[in-house]
Parts: sequence; C-alpha cells; structure tokens
Amino acid sequence: MARKRRIGISTTIPLEPLLAASAVPVDLNNRFIGSENPIQLIEEAQVRGFPRNICTWIKGLYSASADVDLVIGVVRGDCSNTQSLLETLESEGRPVHPFSYPYDRSREAIVDEIEGLCGLLGCTMDEAEQASGRLQELRNIALSIDERRWRELSVSAEDCHLALVSTSDLCSDAEGWEGRMSSILEKNKDTSSQDEGVRLGYIGVPPIITDIFPRIEGSGARTVLFEVQRQFAMPSKRGDWIGRYLDYTYPYDISGRVEDIRTEVKRRRIDGLLHYVQSFCHRQIDDIIFRRELDVPILTLEGNLPGPMDERTLIRLESFIDVLEEGG
Repeated sequence: MARKRRIGISTTIPLEPLLAASAVPVDLNNRFIGSENPIQLIEEAQVRGFPRNICTWIKGLYSASADVDLVIGVVRGDCSNTQSLLETLESEGRPVHPFSYPYDRSREAIVDEIEGLCGLLGCTMDEAEQASGRLQELRNIALSIDERRWRELSVSAEDCHLALVSTSDLCSDAEGWEGRMSSILEKNKDTSSQDEGVRLGYIGVPPIITDIFPRIEGSGARTVLFEVQRQFAMPSKRGDWIGRYLDYTYPYDISGRVEDIRTEVKRRRIDGLLHYVQSFCHRQIDDIIFRRELDVPILTLEGNLPGPMDERTLIRLESFIDVLEEGG
C-alpha cells in the first residue's frame, strides 16, 4: 500500500479535499504544542535564524513541519507571519501552498480556493463534497462535547478544549479520533454536574499556556465557552458545506466574532470573559474592540512560551474570579 501524503496545515482549512484525496492532515500547531519538548522546537527555529521577538507559534510551526510532504499555510485570515513562513520553507526546497479566506466572504472566492486545494491534491470538488458529510459527522461529536460542557458541566474544560481544537486535523487519524471522542461522551454520560461557580468564556486564539483550563477550574470558575476552538468545528448549520467556511468567524472581520461571542455569552449565561493573546501577535489589537463592544467584564491574559501558568498570571486570574463572585 502506498504511503499516504502528510499535509501540514498552519490552521484550520477546508479538510474535505484532503480527506477526498486520502491525504493525512497534520495541524502543525497541535503537533508543536503536543510535542515532548516544544521549547526545543522553538530553539531549533531560532538557530535557523528566526528572531526571538516574533510569535512563538510560527517558530514552532517551522520546526514541526520538518517531515511533512507539503505545508498549506493560511496567508489571509490567520497569522500575518504565515506568508514569510511559507517563503522560508520554499527557499529551502519544501513544497508549500498558500490558502486565503476571502476578505469579503465571497462564495466565488472561497470556491476558487477550495478548487485550488482539490487540484493540488488530485481530487475533484464532487469528491470533496462527498467527504463533507462524514467530516461534519465527526465535527458534530466535538460540538456535542461542547454542548455537554456548557449545559451540564459533565465534561471537563480540558477535554472540551482538546476535542474542539483537534477538529482542525482530527489528530491525523479520523477513526481513532472518533473513538476517543465517543469515549469522552460515554465516560461522562452519568457524571453529576460540578458546582456551578463563576461561568467564564474563553475568547481568542488557543492558548500556549498548557494548564490554563485546569488552573481556571482550580480557582473555582467554570469555562463554558471556547470561542475559536468551537469555530474550528464549524458550528454553523446554515447552507451547504462551502457555506460553513463562510460562516466560520475566525478568519474574517472581527464584527462576526463579536456577534458570535455576544450570542454565546447570553445563551451560556457567562459572567466574564478571558481574552487570551499571544505575545508579538497582531491580534492583540482585537482587545480594544472586544472591550468596547462586549458588555461583560474581560480579563486579558498574555502568553509567550509554552508551559504552565506563571504565578503572576494566576494571581490576576484568581483576583478576576473573586471580583466576579462578589458581583463586580
């Protein structure tokens, strides 16, 4: 049997062409942060010339891509450094392909981009559409875990975060992923709900702080919204499979994200928001808009290197939760 191509991705992209082409998606973010020694991957990139004062994730992606066959990078709608990452890889003789979410959410433009993926991988749009039903079935399992989390608190915040964030590549093994997610649902089927506590929403990019959700739980609060992670699972039920990538809020203008967060804050009865920002990331500027547009207390937390939460950040988190408990 021929070896399947391993396709590195810089963030969530339409997976249907990859599945239709029997390729293996590898989310380089998950591979980096889930590695045995992510700090070593950062250092490897810096030895190759990557500056210390650019986003840690980009350096992690570079090193994590070492043995994939092709890297597909989202050059519009995610990280402003991805184009430079692709150009660096290409200069080293590595196959790369840029993918763009259209600024104006044009259906014609997103179809052109997806057709480009199909042509690159050797499948047709019809074959990609055939794969879409199975893919959404899998994503719906993660959305069921999310539903169980915010309604019943019978799934841990960490399990919910990992279920949602891993829908970007299904851990490079769709069948194995499905089994693990089904086990999470089965394990927690009869679990009694936790004490309610302060209900928090997590907004912003997935964290580089490796124990953030257990720390929140340990401080007596409950995370019941995982904004961007949930969007990876394509929660919109409007339209067809292509339309889901137009309703996907993260790569487009921030007004869509604000509207989605507002809706979920009300629906999930959220008391306060944690806005996670990554050091040296242009998305830190989003904090200005979130604070102006969202009528709920917000604590902004910044991370740089992978690892556990530092004491200063923990104190700020605990103080924020105390204020919310007191009705502030």
